[in-house]
Amino acid sequence: MEEEIRIEDFLKTAKQRAFEVDFFKGADEYERWEDVDFDGEYEIDRTFTVEVEDIKAYSEGIVDDNALFNDEAAAEAGPYGGLVGHPLFLTPIAFWLTGDSGPGSWVRTPGAINPGQKIEFYEHIRPGDTIRARSRFHDKWIKRGKRYLTYLTEYTNQRDELVAKWWATLILPTSRSDEVHQF
Repeated sequence: MEEEIRIEDFLKTAKQRAFEVDFFKGADEYERWEDVDFDGEYEIDRTFTVEVEDIKAYSEGIVDDNALFNDEAAAEAGPYGGLVGHPLFLTPIAFWLTGDSGPGSWVRTPGAINPGQKIEFYEHIRPGDTIRARSRFHDKWIKRGKRYLTYLTEYTNQRDELVAKWWATLILPTSRSDEVHQF
């Protein structure tokens, strides 16, 4: 008999275990395409304090054995003087910060399609950094009957240095029944 594999078997850090992986749970509370505030800019209430284990677990999860993301001693001798997060380590940080309700929660919408993202990086993410985010509406449009939505989010560290700008775009389902039929 084959052993059942569960997502819980892969969660190694405290943050991973605390993160809600069921995107259907609370989906009624997610921000909807038609309800996006065109004029608003908001500071996301949550912060993400980066631990060594967070960087290493992400690197292991994407199967990247680069010493800059995995080996503290080798990273100290490297060009950045210490361990840094993989550039796309920003992805789990973004989901952590956004949470599952309020502005920006549309990124968790079941059935959404990701047509592409644009990220500009300015600073490396390092252990001990506390990442904050400020987000605002960037654009929304309908093309070939599909509803696109883009937000611009700026990520800063505890020194208020700009870490990255991320233009997140999704194609969102037109109705709750469409969300169900995507799966």
